[in-house]
Amino acid sequence: MAAKIALEFSKLSFRFRQYAFDIEQKVIEKPKSRFVDLMIDEILKIHQPKLQLPQVRVSRRMRSTLGSYMPSRKQIAISSRLLAMGDDEDVREVVLHEVAHAIVHARFGNKPRAHGREFKAVCKELDIEPKRYVDVSTEKWQMRIRYAARCNFCNLLIVRKRRMPFARCICGSKIYPKSWQAISETERRQDFDWVMI
Repeated sequence: MAAKIALEFSKLSFRFRQYAFDIEQKVIEKPKSRFVDLMIDEILKIHQPKLQLPQVRVSRRMRSTLGSYMPSRKQIAISSRLLAMGDDEDVREVVLHEVAHAIVHARFGNKPRAHGREFKAVCKELDIEPKRYVDVSTEKWQMRIRYAARCNFCNLLIVRKRRMPFARCICGSKIYPKSWQAISETERRQDFDWVMI
């Protein structure tokens, strides 16, 4: 009897160490940029009503840069890491900085310097500091990044702290993922969801 209980307990502890989820229950989503688009629309209604920008582009490649504005496309790009792991104040600050670039471009064309006199005036108008960078602490983000792959045999989502050449699923099969998706927890709760970054 004691051996049976020990065996069941070892199976349970093995299962929790494996960190696998049923794909039907846990959906991996891209970080939502809809609220960023709404924020930009509201800012532009007040400060530059005639300026129309396309939807924000969420970039998985942006790691050291959290946001950018491309004048040729009139498009703001935001790092998926910022949307997945940054707090609301960090997102707001980066978005306002990039909107300031868009407004400067709409008002003055390509002539002004990127962070010159005109940019500083628009930043003052938007009530943000006219800095060349946005001060966002990203050191804690690395601890929240995980990597996910799907088991080909039982369709479970296998989550690891780092990319590995192979992984063993709780069904017992050994898988060799061609690629691992970088993911993060949306919130630090018991019933969190994963988002792709």
